Amino acid sequence: MPQPGDPVVEQQAPSERGPLRYIAVVEEVIGGVLVLVIFGFVLLQAVQRYTPGPTWVGAGEMARFALPVATFALVGLLYGRNGHIVVRVIERYVRGRAAHVLAVITHLVVAFTALLLLNEAWLLVQSSGNQSTPALGLPMTWIYLLPLIGVALLLVRAVLAVVWPGSIAVDPRSDDTEVQA
Repeated sequence: MPQPGDPVVEQQAPSERGPLRYIAVVEEVIGGVLVLVIFGFVLLQAVQRYTPGPTWVGAGEMARFALPVATFALVGLLYGRNGHIVVRVIERYVRGRAAHVLAVITHLVVAFTALLLLNEAWLLVQSSGNQSTPALGLPMTWIYLLPLIGVALLLVRAVLAVVWPGSIAVDPRSDDTEVQA
């Protein structure tokens, strides 16, 4: 537990290793653009609500679709940087080889889940056909493509975590010390 007067240690965010770092940059840009889209169009909706004149319903539609697309498009980035929600119950009690086996099993479960999600995302892309969004008329195929790519990258990262353990960033905050309130 840090004491008053202790030097402040700057913790860097974990980063990917190898070729995944370039993919991560693209994912970060996509995520940033989607967050700006959400912010901009929600702000536009608020301004339209309190100003006279016609409103544009496309603003609500863009903001509404951008949030789930951002969620699924960035799932691989979060997994690669240990930014996902983790419950560390069993990890407290295992060390050494057992901890490694547990990590491999965890990555395999994530890979299997990503494979199932990838199948469902692909079925959504295939079944969207000529469907389009109500206000803007955007093809639903475009909306479903980013989650498909994000889940595919999650699958790649999970498989790489099993084959190449150094591909997943290590969280600098994950040490063996107990968090005290």
